Amino acid sequence: MDFSKLAAQYQESLFRTIIPFWTQHSRDTVCGGYYNALTEQGEPFDTDKVILLQAQQIWAFAFLYNQVDAIPAWLELAQHGADFLRQHGQQEGRWLGVVDRRGRPVAPAQTLEPACAAAMALAQLHRATQDDELGLIVQETVETILADRQQQREEWEAQLGGFRVLKSLREPMLLLKALLETRSLLDPDLYKQAYDAVLSEIQSEFFDKRITVLREHTLPGGSFCDSAAGRRLHSGYGFETASYLLDAAEMTGNRRLTQQAVQMALHLAEIGWDEGAGGFFQYSDLKERPSIYSEWDRKLWWVHSEALAVFSRGYIHTRQNDCLKWYRKVHDYTWEHFPDKTNKEWFGVLDRKGKPVSTSKASPEKGCYHLIKGLHETWRALEQIAALTARNRPETRLTRF
Repeated sequence: MDFSKLAAQYQESLFRTIIPFWTQHSRDTVCGGYYNALTEQGEPFDTDKVILLQAQQIWAFAFLYNQVDAIPAWLELAQHGADFLRQHGQQEGRWLGVVDRRGRPVAPAQTLEPACAAAMALAQLHRATQDDELGLIVQETVETILADRQQQREEWEAQLGGFRVLKSLREPMLLLKALLETRSLLDPDLYKQAYDAVLSEIQSEFFDKRITVLREHTLPGGSFCDSAAGRRLHSGYGFETASYLLDAAEMTGNRRLTQQAVQMALHLAEIGWDEGAGGFFQYSDLKERPSIYSEWDRKLWWVHSEALAVFSRGYIHTRQNDCLKWYRKVHDYTWEHFPDKTNKEWFGVLDRKGKPVSTSKASPEKGCYHLIKGLHETWRALEQIAALTARNRPETRLTRF
């Protein structure tokens, strides 16, 4: 593989197709914030605004400004979304789930995910602007998240023996990322306690070390539930969790955590790959039983974006050839099926045969976060692999006769 050429492919896609689509079409210039429903040509077809996606787009463009290039247009677009989020995203100190175009509440948040995304977004923007008010909102948001999760745990303990309750990997996964993003703004003791707790939760309650599988749902305390939901494995959440664990390992220098994250991703890839048609199934069953979920065999853009990033990064940290093997398989499938060759951006959902289920480029389930983050991480990782390959290449010596 020519890693330099591959890196250039990701870089070019990011800067020539993905970012231009969102900078040109996503901004609501009348009411603020971003449109969360765009056709393949970038025309809005619904104006409700999902707080999670609003926050993720703020994060994406603030991240680009901070980590790639301090382009004023990127910062301005992030600030545009943050102004709307700060004005309309909360009600009585709680982050909402959905608001209408003007910012009026439509639905409360059903999980802590919007709050985690908001904390991440405003912390990233704070790095660019040093706006103290943003820092205070971040601190208050994280403290509320942690208090709510503690209350939730206490309620679960009080209800033991009652109705079945399943915990989802999505919350601790996003909380881990939110803590890593907001670390500099939090009290060190609060951060350490929260970080240790959520890392332990993922490792002890969701990761089954006996069979090296990262489960999507568990009972409170981590017990296995032999039901359709309890057996369900979600490729995307697995790869995304592994990616955030790599972030944590890079920050702390924890090599054991690196190995564990890569192990999670590799095993999940073996389970979730469609050997017949290629690509990752959205859902797999831990015991290979028939799925009750009609959309189990859909192929999602963000699952593959996360996989590309985690396997390219995983190789840098571990030098495991299996990482490169899976990177190449995912790369070939992804670039053949997901990019829209007529319009910009990627298709979000494919059927099992690789045909788009919908041509829309933004929806309540699809934003720019995973593509921008995933392509950036893969591009940077491939550049590092190219440099490693160049250093390890034997020198050619001329022989004198």
